[in-house]
Amino acid sequence: MDEPDIKLERPLFYKSPFGLRFEIGPSDQEIWNDENETLNSEYFSLALERAMSIFKAVFESSDDTAIAYQIFSDGRRKIKKRSFIFKQVKSLDNANIDLTDHRDIYSENLDYKCECWKRVTISGITAAEIDVEQLLKAAINTDFSSLKPQFNGECYLINRTKQLVLFLYDDRGMDVVSTNKETLNALYKSHNELILDYDRENIDLVFS
Repeated sequence: MDEPDIKLERPLFYKSPFGLRFEIGPSDQEIWNDENETLNSEYFSLALERAMSIFKAVFESSDDTAIAYQIFSDGRRKIKKRSFIFKQVKSLDNANIDLTDHRDIYSENLDYKCECWKRVTISGITAAEIDVEQLLKAAINTDFSSLKPQFNGECYLINRTKQLVLFLYDDRGMDVVSTNKETLNALYKSHNELILDYDRENIDLVFS
């Protein structure tokens, strides 16, 4: 999938031709246990269960898949080969790894020439070769420093077979977008109960 078609920046849902936005953290569960001020493990388990369910609905094990992971850099910060993201691919031997700098995303925030978004794209792999559960768990844990695993960037899962992008931005929600409405029709129907209420009216206007 070419970047001019879907720009990899958040909020992905609002910047894409067609998209669905899902509630991942269950609203009927509290994040914290009031009695001892600890995190409610049930909340995070259900969030991961929802995220994995959506992923499995749009990715088949043999789909041509890519991971795009990006971080903001002041010129010194880099994506290193030993970072968490690389460890979630079973084998990098036959994968394509592209490291690129981007000033065309979030450009309003880039004040100096040394600032950019550094991105690694790992492609030439299938969905089955990725530890998706760990990637989604890390995204869910974004705002909770005591939880592991974690990463400090944005992770986009690109399905080149089906021409869509899945982005779990944190425990609150997930965007699944495409340039083709028909690509998302089945997901709209199968996971309708998880669509985020805030955006439901607009989504229904497009897909119902």
